[in-house]
Amino acid sequence: MSVTVTIFGREYSIKSEVDPDYIKRAAQHLDSKMQEIADSYPNISENRIAVLAALNITYELFRSPGKPEDQTATEEIIIRLTQKLSDVL
Repeated sequence: MSVTVTIFGREYSIKSEVDPDYIKRAAQHLDSKMQEIADSYPNISENRIAVLAALNITYELFRSPGKPEDQTATEEIIIRLTQKLSDVL
């Protein structure tokens, strides 16, 4: 299944077996984080914005309460989505 998302002004077609609504929500969250960082640091590159956003989201993930198995499942989804994004980029 394929879903198109917009992240930081660029469209990406993501092919995945993950629920398309989940991918859209994840992309919206990433877009929001990237925009927040860009607003705070207007002179840094898009690559650095992406890395800082990824670090912020990872920090949120590790701080969130939940069962270890929930975190493991979430980490697996993030890894798959990251791999798909890497293929596109």
